[in-house]
Amino acid sequence: MTMQNSGRVKALGMMSGTSLDGVDVCLVDTDGEQEVAVLGRYYRQYPSRLRERLLEVSRGDIPLADVLRLERDVTEQYALALLESNLLEQADVVGCHGQTVRHMPTEGLTWQLGDPNYLAERITGVKPVPVVMDFRRRDMAAGGEGAPLAPLFHAVMLGKRAKVACLLNIGGVANVTVVHPDGRVLASDCGPGMGMLDTWMQEQAGAEFDKDGAAARQGIVQQELVARALTEIGFFSRPVPCSADRYEFYGMFDWMKGLNVADGAATLGALTVAGIDRTLRAFGVAPDEVEGLYVSGGGSYNPVVMEGLADHGWQVADSTALGWEPLAVEAACFGWLAVRRLRGLPTAQPSTTHCTHPTVGGVLTV
Repeated sequence: MTMQNSGRVKALGMMSGTSLDGVDVCLVDTDGEQEVAVLGRYYRQYPSRLRERLLEVSRGDIPLADVLRLERDVTEQYALALLESNLLEQADVVGCHGQTVRHMPTEGLTWQLGDPNYLAERITGVKPVPVVMDFRRRDMAAGGEGAPLAPLFHAVMLGKRAKVACLLNIGGVANVTVVHPDGRVLASDCGPGMGMLDTWMQEQAGAEFDKDGAAARQGIVQQELVARALTEIGFFSRPVPCSADRYEFYGMFDWMKGLNVADGAATLGALTVAGIDRTLRAFGVAPDEVEGLYVSGGGSYNPVVMEGLADHGWQVADSTALGWEPLAVEAACFGWLAVRRLRGLPTAQPSTTHCTHPTVGGVLTV
């Protein structure tokens, strides 16, 4: 099914990231190309037991029957988020990222939990609308790494500029998009975002995250651990563009045994900054060549990370400078991608995921 006309469509985008905190919903009015406007937002937090089960399946192997039950429960959370949002009646399509539990880009494998058939049935009593999910695997089938998928949307956010501009999203994993004045779009994951830091704070301090960077600000960066990570963790030796799994960095926790909470937080924040700086420079851009490095995602609220990027010379601002609330960007993106799927427009290209040709990702359930 494709939609050939180029008029604007109201799309509900949904994103539940590797932070495993809940699901963001964003209603956008868009043509799937250059026009996009946010009409409404909603957030539903995951129940704590569901988060525990997701962590269990993400970091280990559990019985298949339990995975099936978990997928049903995750999808129920998506349905509840849509129904509670009071935005569904305005929507023409739903685009849902799903909940990543495995991402193995070097093997061409990825898995996002979420049953589009169950979701479509749960919402049909309010309004039957098509559901688009499973955005990543078409790209991987074409030799891509399945991520990042937001760069084409980031390019729309940045618009036409006289100098290079960058959009950085810091979620569980960090990824950056570089847009050149001639329209070239380059992108890659950068390394850990807030995922490792959140896990450190949860396990070491009983806190959900490092609020306002308070712990990191009190700590001392263990530079030798940052240097070791950049040298020994395989992701950092791969050429850009490349994609990361949140958990491929977790071996670093073994090196951090004995660190206090503050020093660990400071070290993980410094690794996030170093990975971002390293990725940008791998694309051949330097701070004095970039008009701005605009930041979205939860990491935009961590002042230690933002200050660390500024200390490396980058002109940093959060995405509100572009008119976008930082936590709305990814959910809006998947609404926009759903419209592109309906219209047969590419959702990924070689310069963003290493795929061999532009691909139209997303499986449609009507």
